[in-house]
Amino acid sequence: MKATLSALLAAISAAIFAIAASAQPAGPGPGRGAGPRQMDCAKAKDKARCEALNKDIEACRDKVGDDWRSCMHQPAQTAKFAAPKARDCSKARNKERCEVHNAALAACNDKVTRAEHRKCMEAQLPAAAPKKN
Repeated sequence: MKATLSALLAAISAAIFAIAASAQPAGPGPGRGAGPRQMDCAKAKDKARCEALNKDIEACRDKVGDDWRSCMHQPAQTAKFAAPKARDCSKARNKERCEVHNAALAACNDKVTRAEHRKCMEAQLPAAAPKKN
């Protein structure tokens, strides 16, 4: 009797687990397509980049796997870089250094990205002397 009861209990629990597993949906839910969903660009820091990413998501929606990755991994559009303005050297402690910095800013004013501007400034400015301890 004990063996029959434990076999019956095992069969019932196996049936319950099988029914629960078969009731789970296999694919995406109703109304949802496969892949990522578009973002809400109203709260994004860089709205142009967010909109460009949403366009890429829409263009790559029908692709999967490596095709989707190659479609999505395109250089994203970045926000435009505004170069810093020249300083007022009349109140500076080191007027020569301030004037050299302003000349470097004027020379690097046409750079489009922050990285290009930084490299140009490093090339324009003389190397700083090491500090004495």
